[in-house]
Amino acid sequence: MADRTVVRGRRGTPAVDRLAVNDSGYEQQPTRFNSGMWAIIMFVGSEIMFFAALFTTYFFLRGKIPAWEPVFGEKPTWQGLPLVNTIELLTSSVTMQLAVRAIKKGDRRRMIQLLIATVILGAAFVTGQAYEYTRLGFLPRDGVFAGVFFTLTGFHGAHVTGGVIFIAICLYRGLRGQFTANRHLAVEAASIYWHFVDVVWIGLFTTIYIIG
Repeated sequence: MADRTVVRGRRGTPAVDRLAVNDSGYEQQPTRFNSGMWAIIMFVGSEIMFFAALFTTYFFLRGKIPAWEPVFGEKPTWQGLPLVNTIELLTSSVTMQLAVRAIKKGDRRRMIQLLIATVILGAAFVTGQAYEYTRLGFLPRDGVFAGVFFTLTGFHGAHVTGGVIFIAICLYRGLRGQFTANRHLAVEAASIYWHFVDVVWIGLFTTIYIIG
């Protein structure tokens, strides 16, 4: 009996196990979610509830406390560094989605270039946020607003940092040639998480820097 190739635990020939290429140039993807995709969806769902609780706390306290100001310094505005950070994060969401699109077409080189850009933009956001903390003029102990501000932006910054690490791992795996047009679940999972982080920041930017 001739040897057959083992693909993810299944025995079959490459011609059978390889997904077909359709007219659009994309290799066909399985129509059902596998366990890995369900895992990232459930994880992001739990994070949505977590940030929903933080936003609820913010608006509850804002409505209950007359003097919604930090004890020292002034509330930050959207101009300047916060706006730059927002542009960086939104741009990184575009490059991340383009990276997914590239690997779906089997263009690993383009995917790697776009993942590099996403990592750089994400790191720039984290650096910018850390620098903003040094320029605020107040600390978490300086009033309720200050405490809530650092809680919201700090947790978000931690999530961005985790996302940058996640994407950097995908980049490393991509450089090792581990992703193909029909095997790129990690890249799609990183993309879903990254878009979630961006949406949360839009909410934070609007709530803290514009509404105040």
